[in-house]
Amino acid sequence: MSRRFVNLVVKKLSSIRPVFNLHRIDPAGLFHPAGSPKLADAAAAVHKCPDPGRLPPAAISFPLNKAEWMRIYFMALNKDVVIAVDHMGRTVAYDAALRTVRSMNATQRPDWSPISITVGNGLYTLSIHHRPPPIGNSFQVLSYGRPLGYCWPEDWNWRPLQPPPLEYHKYVHNYLEAPHHPCAIRAWAVVRDSQIWISTEGAGTYSFDTQTGTWSNAGDWSMPFRGHAEYAPEHGLWFALSDGDARLCAVSVADLELTPTVCRNLWVDDTPVPEGWIPTVSRILPLGSAKFCLVRLSQKDQRGKTVQQLWRSKVQTCVVLAGLEVLKHDDAAALHMVKHKSKTYRFRGDEVELL
Repeated sequence: MSRRFVNLVVKKLSSIRPVFNLHRIDPAGLFHPAGSPKLADAAAAVHKCPDPGRLPPAAISFPLNKAEWMRIYFMALNKDVVIAVDHMGRTVAYDAALRTVRSMNATQRPDWSPISITVGNGLYTLSIHHRPPPIGNSFQVLSYGRPLGYCWPEDWNWRPLQPPPLEYHKYVHNYLEAPHHPCAIRAWAVVRDSQIWISTEGAGTYSFDTQTGTWSNAGDWSMPFRGHAEYAPEHGLWFALSDGDARLCAVSVADLELTPTVCRNLWVDDTPVPEGWIPTVSRILPLGSAKFCLVRLSQKDQRGKTVQQLWRSKVQTCVVLAGLEVLKHDDAAALHMVKHKSKTYRFRGDEVELL
């Protein structure tokens, strides 16, 4: 594996001063050694939900200011550098390898709940709001260089980009009938190392060329997955979670251009969910060597019966991490998925993010 850690951000509301804690988890514990006799029994081991473990100590904490109704968004610039942007656009970078923190130039247009995509040395952020610009779909990049029109020394700077050309005027949406606006972004992927593809709920798929800075309409279809698709060069395929049932699936560029709504592979998922918990979020993280970390989040809300107790509602979060490996049969081109081990963490907190 080329990735030594996965980053888990947990918002702690129980402390006197709420904070976001960044925990770094070693994914090696999710996999059996190559050639291990336990590998054949790995699938059976994943069926059973392991006892909750203890999260490693937080590598760094980001305090929240209650007076400002503060919100912090976290994005991964690369495997070691985490970017944090608050609601005012103030930006800091944490380098876990060097254990350093530095302030960066602020963004003039902070996004609300943005998606983040790394292409080359640039971090692209796109708001998933369905509103037309300038309120929604703010698109910008954090890159190293000189600001346009200035002779300042080279540094990391935010630069606004042209948002996707969505035709908002075509859609009159009723949220009682469907929870998502047709122009809301539902899936995204990096294609050919320089293009960002995004699919909307019902307004088609668009591609952005990071070299020319231009958008193009790929079609009136949507990619057959939800969230971020991760590329595995070992198989030349993108892996993501399917729409609806969030099962691991694989797609190729040829699949998207010819039959964009069909997955090449679709594996049954039996990652355990603790009894009595409600699944909320699922995601996969690439670890290298065709290995992935599958993340399943579940929550349980313990609400009181009186008004005073309602203010002390306790939201418990359960995170299940499972190690997956996609292999190719020696005598065929078909792929099969091997499930290794899983880990479970439980804690109090209502916001969890994996980077």
